Amino acid sequence: MSEKEFIQICELDDVADAAGGFVDFHASSDSDIHYDYRAILAYCKERKIDPIDMTIREMQQFVLA
Repeated sequence: MSEKEFIQICELDDVADAAGGFVDFHASSDSDIHYDYRAILAYCKERKIDPIDMTIREMQQFVLA
């Protein structure tokens, strides 16, 4: 996960918190890859790691088709 993607995840979390839950969020991105951010956050919470510390191999399991 790139630094830019991590920042976008944090922004999504802030927007969701303010709205009382997750909302549809579309940020302009240079990448066509989209991730299941809710699953990433749950995965990281369970393993007590930050999303930015995930490996590319770990991230692959959260790519949305």
